[in-house]
Parts: sequence; C-alpha cells; structure tokens
Amino acid sequence: MCRIFGYVGRDLDTAALHAARDAQVSGGPDSQSHARGEKWGLGCNRLAIQDPSHGEQPFTHAGGSLRAVFNGEIYNFRAIKAELAAHGVYIDGDSDGNVLLPYYELHGDRFVDRLQGMYAIAIVDLRSGRPWLKLWCDPLAVKSVYYADTGDGVAFSSELRGLAPLLDKPPDVNPFAVDDYMNWQCLPNGSSWYTGVSALRPGEQLTCDGAVSVIRPRPQAPAPAADDACTPDRLGALLAREVAHMSLQSAPTAVQISGGLDSSILATLLRERRPDVTGFHVTHEGNHLSDELLYAREAAAHARVPLEVVEIREADLPDLVPATVRALGTPNATPHALSAFVLFREIAASGFRVCFVGDGADEQFGGYRRYSTALAAGDTAWPSRYLDRLSLVPEGEYRQLYTPDYRALLDSRTRSRQRSLEALNRPAPSRLEQLLTFDRLHKLPSLNLRKLDHLSMAHAVEGRVPYCQPALTEFARRTPDTLKAGGAGHKRILWEAGASKVPPAVRDRQKQPFTFPVSAFMAPGGKLWDFTLDTLTSPRLCSAGFLSAKAVQNVITEHKDGQDHARLLWGLMALELSLP
Repeated sequence: MCRIFGYVGRDLDTAALHAARDAQVSGGPDSQSHARGEKWGLGCNRLAIQDPSHGEQPFTHAGGSLRAVFNGEIYNFRAIKAELAAHGVYIDGDSDGNVLLPYYELHGDRFVDRLQGMYAIAIVDLRSGRPWLKLWCDPLAVKSVYYADTGDGVAFSSELRGLAPLLDKPPDVNPFAVDDYMNWQCLPNGSSWYTGVSALRPGEQLTCDGAVSVIRPRPQAPAPAADDACTPDRLGALLAREVAHMSLQSAPTAVQISGGLDSSILATLLRERRPDVTGFHVTHEGNHLSDELLYAREAAAHARVPLEVVEIREADLPDLVPATVRALGTPNATPHALSAFVLFREIAASGFRVCFVGDGADEQFGGYRRYSTALAAGDTAWPSRYLDRLSLVPEGEYRQLYTPDYRALLDSRTRSRQRSLEALNRPAPSRLEQLLTFDRLHKLPSLNLRKLDHLSMAHAVEGRVPYCQPALTEFARRTPDTLKAGGAGHKRILWEAGASKVPPAVRDRQKQPFTFPVSAFMAPGGKLWDFTLDTLTSPRLCSAGFLSAKAVQNVITEHKDGQDHARLLWGLMALELSLP
C-alpha cells in the first residue's frame, strides 16, 4: 500500500514532486522516492507490508523504458510470478508490485484484467520515444486516484492534496459539487471539489500521450444468468479461499468486528488461517440503542481472537470531527466516518498495518432493507424514492436549502439526481440486479470504499475488503435473486454460508449498520451541538451562494425545538468544514 503521484506532458522540478510527496506522507511513511525524465515524473510514498526488503518504487523494467508506481495489493502475484517464469522472466523477492511491469510487457494494457486485488497503477511507457502515461484503478475503485488534465498532459495523485502541487494554479471550486454531495452524501467518482479534477471510476483506464488524454471505461460483461451452482457451501469455500490469499503477509492482522454477520465471518476465517489476529471494536460514551459491544464480544469469543475496545468520548468530538474531515480529503456525510477514523487510529497505535473489514457484503448479496422496499414497490416512482434513501435528505428537502440562484444554475443543466436516475434505470435482468449493480458501481465505491481508503491510510493502515474481490463480485452476480434479497430475508446465501462461523447471538439478532449515535450527541447543549452551531454560524456555504442562510437557520431552530435534524446538521457541518 502506498500513496502515488505523477505527471506527463510537462517538465516540473523536484520541488513539485516533493510537495506532492509531503502532502500525503501519512499513507506511505516507510520510504519516499521519485523518478523524473523529459516531460514525465512518478513518485511513491511506500507503506511496506509485503516483503519490505523488496519492492522499492518507482519500478523499472525493459532497460528503463518502462516505469511504474502502484498503490494496493495484488493477491495472485505468486501465480503471476509462476506464469512469468514459464516465459523466462524471473522476479526477485516476494513483493507483489514487482510483477506488474513484466506482466504489462507480456499482456499489454489488459494485463489488469488478470489481477486479483485492489489497486491504482500508473505506468510511463517510453518505448515509442515519448512518454505515454497509463493509469488504472481496480474494478470497484477500492483504491482512489485523482487526476487533472493540465492542458499539456495529465497529473494524478492518490489524494487531492497531493495533486495541487503538480498543477500550475489552484483549480476553481466546482459549483455543482454541493448538489452532488446532497444527492450522494459524497462526491461521486468522476467528480471532485474542483472543476477539471476527477477520480477514476471503477475499472477505468486513462491514457495520455503527453498531449491528448483518453478515458476508457472498463468493459461491462453482460449480466450472467442465475446459476443454481451458486450455493452457500460454494460461497463459504470461495470466501475461505479469498481470505487465505489475502492474509499471506508476515505482519500481524487486525479485523474490525462490528458485531454483525459480515465481520464475524471474517474474524473466524482469519483465525483459522493464522494465530496473530486481533479484533477491534468501537463504542461511544453513554448508553445507546445502537451499541453492539455485546455482539462483538460474542463474535470475538467464537472466533477465538482477543478484542480491543475503543471508546469515543463526547468531550473529544470537537477535535475529532475536523480531524476526520481532513483525513477524508473529500466530503462524506456519514457520521460513522468519525468512528472509522478513531478505529484506524487505535489499530495503528497498537502496531497493526493490516485490517480486514466487511465492506461490500451488503451491496454484493442484497443485505440492506431498502432493497426489499424497492422490490415491493408497485409504481414507477420507486427509483426516486430509492435514491432519496441514499441522499442526505430527500431531494425535495435539500433543494429547499439552496438559494434561488443556485437552483437556477442547477436547473440549467442535468442535475445530479437526474444523472443518478439514469444510472439506476439502466437495464438489468431483474430489479434486484438493477439495484445491486447501481450500488456496486456507484454508491459503494464513492461513499464507502473511498472513505475506507482515506481514513485507513491516514494512519498507515491497509484496509482489506474480501467481499469486494472480483471473484466475489462474479459469484454474487450469478447468485439467484432468491438467495439474496426478497421474501426469505436479506443476504440469505451469506447467512447460510457463514452459519458455523458466527455465534448464535449474532445469527439471531436484527441487522444494524456500523453507525455513530449522532442524534444522541447532537442534543442541544452538548459538545457536538455547540461545535455544530459554531461551524454553521455564517457558513461559507451561504456566503458563496450555495445555501440559503435563512433555510440553514430554520434547520437549526427546528432541531433545537425537538425535530430531529441530526443527520442533516452533521452533513452540513461536514460539508462546510471540507469546503476549499
């Protein structure tokens, strides 16, 4: 895992590369290096996990005519080494990144289709006599990469703050970003806070010959037919195999144990593979209905792993909120981002660099109740209601927060909600697959996986996501709908596959998402309430013309008078703090 950055098409001095390096050194504290040539440069801040004695970046191959930097993990790298050896190419050491350039030379641009893992890869190919930049991200964009067209080429970086030093001038704020945020609770892949700056979408490839840049979307295979061979037993075996491939590093392993199904399965599978597994669970000061500590303790005991419990104290919230926003680097409205920030901080403080998490299981196998609600709808308006459940508040409510001028600007072009409706309404074999494909390619990468990437790497911890492995995605797409969401329950196939991996207390409980008790902490008079009031008093969102000051004040007044606007207030506060 690393932080990568670079450019093509222009000449920048080492000071620019050093500034890009220094802006994101927390994600790569072990070594920092770069390489430069005529009209190109690549840099890497390394977090050394797999064979730290090898794998120094930037990688070089073919007499220096191929250069690369890489962020992520390639879990099938040993099989790739064997394939390369069969072609007479031998790789020293046991670093996964060392296989990338020889594999690219063997298979060309589509070598990424053979990779199993999570990654952002940048290659500068000099074989034609001029630098070609090629940039890829994995099929679910687990690893973020931002880029900007500089007019004479392209610059890129793992984090937005690392991109700015590679540009001639600070980019302008994207006026449509606020509407994207209210609609998605984040800025979706393909966009950012800044005009002309984007994040690669799942599976996309960018190529630039030093003048013209081209974005190539990953070819989407037709939806496969439902396969009765996709049984719980086969899913259980597949999960065990993927966890085994992903847990080969010598460093000890942490696992987030929320107290739910997905993380409980992972804890047990990891403990079956290795003895040095520790569970981590986050709680919040006070008594909350959302508290899951009892279930987390049961899951840890069943898996036979020790459990470290991290408590978030109310008095710390005024410091933790801005720290979380800074670590994210891009706005995210989910309050449990703060819980994740603290969790990864404590995991790092305990000496761990690898943590397994259960993200993606619900989107793959139909775990959310909103799927059943959408499936039961008998009218044509269900897509809009579904998207309202994903937005900060329903569209009709958040548009009332806008100034008239901002509404008019949005109405002069295709609004964020219209674009998300177009994506949701794309044809699929069934309504459930329509929902899951939308969440898998849009909501999951933009809202959840980018948050995981930035918050874990802010503390030099690698978050590993077995449920997002390509083999799991393919299996989930072939699984019959009746084994996912519907009348028989949610995520049925995973419940049956993991029956022996979780304790009865977890099997018998109601589903609850990883959460933060924002309504309790947002009570008037509390520390979070006071911090929120300070943040939303004369906010820049209003002075910049995005939000109506009167509308924002009405939300504050109504919450103080007893209407629960805690989630909205949290979202507005996070947006205000992240505004450039």
